[in-house]
Amino acid sequence: MFGRSLATLALIAAALPAFAADAPKRLGRTGAWEAYVYPENGGKVCYMAAQADRIQGGEKGRVGTVIAVTHRAKSEGEVSLTAGYGFKKDSEAEIQIGGMKHSFMTSGKSAWAKDAKADPAIIAAMIKGRDVTVRAVPNKGGSVTDVVPLSGFSDALTAIDKACGVKR
Repeated sequence: MFGRSLATLALIAAALPAFAADAPKRLGRTGAWEAYVYPENGGKVCYMAAQADRIQGGEKGRVGTVIAVTHRAKSEGEVSLTAGYGFKKDSEAEIQIGGMKHSFMTSGKSAWAKDAKADPAIIAAMIKGRDVTVRAVPNKGGSVTDVVPLSGFSDALTAIDKACGVKR
């Protein structure tokens, strides 16, 4: 469990801009989700992340995809994916929560909703859902399908909302 937490944090840290001298402070773990806060440019960045617990396809021994929700001063609730592999150039990743699907644009090992206006709808679906299925094509190997559990999502979201003063 501890090793998995470190792997999740390492993937998220790689996806976020370089941290200031202050390391992220862990707000807690709830279900599959971990929540953190760190200072940035005189403000706070609050984020939560969970790693896929079921992975299929891709290269042998690969790490599962991580989903994160991040609050920054000028962008609240950004949903992103971070993969332990590089996404195929000019490819899209797709997430599915229940019957809802969204396409994500990819760049390197990261992906974001094609339209930032979709993030609130994705978060609302995540609050109600059981898991998120991620489908993507890595730059090596065949397509991948990862499943990220949503157990603890709502509590982790409440923690980062509170830490960054986000009202729902």
